Amino acid sequence: MAAIRPRDLLSDDLLECLGQPGELAGDIARLADVGYLNVALPPELGGLGCTLRQAACGQRRLARHAPGTALAVSAHLYWTGAAADALRAGDDSMRWILLEAGHGALFAGGHGEAGADLRFADPRSRCEPAADSGYRFHDPGALSTKTPAWDWIAVHAVHAGTRPASVIAFAGRGDRCTPAFRVARVAPAGTPDDVFATSALTWGHSILASVQYSDARRAFNEAITSCAEAATPDAAARPAAPAGPAGRPTGHWPAAEAGVLLDAMKAKIAEITHPWPLVREPAPDLGGQHLISVFTMRNEVSEGARRVLSLTARIGCAPAVAAL
Repeated sequence: MAAIRPRDLLSDDLLECLGQPGELAGDIARLADVGYLNVALPPELGGLGCTLRQAACGQRRLARHAPGTALAVSAHLYWTGAAADALRAGDDSMRWILLEAGHGALFAGGHGEAGADLRFADPRSRCEPAADSGYRFHDPGALSTKTPAWDWIAVHAVHAGTRPASVIAFAGRGDRCTPAFRVARVAPAGTPDDVFATSALTWGHSILASVQYSDARRAFNEAITSCAEAATPDAAARPAAPAGPAGRPTGHWPAAEAGVLLDAMKAKIAEITHPWPLVREPAPDLGGQHLISVFTMRNEVSEGARRVLSLTARIGCAPAVAAL
């Protein structure tokens, strides 16, 4: 595990500067300046060589202060994390991602509309071979992203030919991105069996779930704090929380249920992130059962976050939340 963790780079002073409206590009530049965007790169390529567990922890800390910023850099972290895993496993084909990131390139994820992140096999995600060893993608959401000013954006779809294939590619923009289109993986459709694709799913869903969990936790904490302040003597002029059965504030039981859900969500994420290695021998589980666990975790966190936000609204002091 990295001696310096991603969260160690997020000082209180830095976090105070992040999350202001209209400053997303500036936030990303500040994170790049302190080295946060390269935490997943191996040390020999200028990074911290952090584990998935450490990256998810860093994203939780960032999301508590600036959820939109955390969401915007999530794709960069999971693509560089997957490329680093592949390199450690002996696959040199993704080294270019690490080299590009080390020189300041920002990676984004396609299918960035709400609920469609990492959509590898959605029926709408279709592509077909095009000239110059490229592919033409037909899903209009393929270039939708939460990351501004990106250099490379990942697109993924299924080529429904005689033998359906799953395609992962990166489209670049700007003079520095040459060639402007790189095919990363073409594999039989179905459960991936290589470290890069499996790691991308594992890192991606874990990091995005961590951001979603942390944003829900932030909203819950703010609601509890606001209601506690409203109950102080100097707040007598403020409207009291609506009363429920037997005179109890309506936020009492919703708060308890939300707290239990949040603890369960964090534990579910840990089930995936804690055992995921920096690719050691033997190689990590790449089979269907692992991915079932990943998808189950993401679904439970997503559903749990929606439930927590619903319960938080009933506490009576619900803050604004990020659209995840």
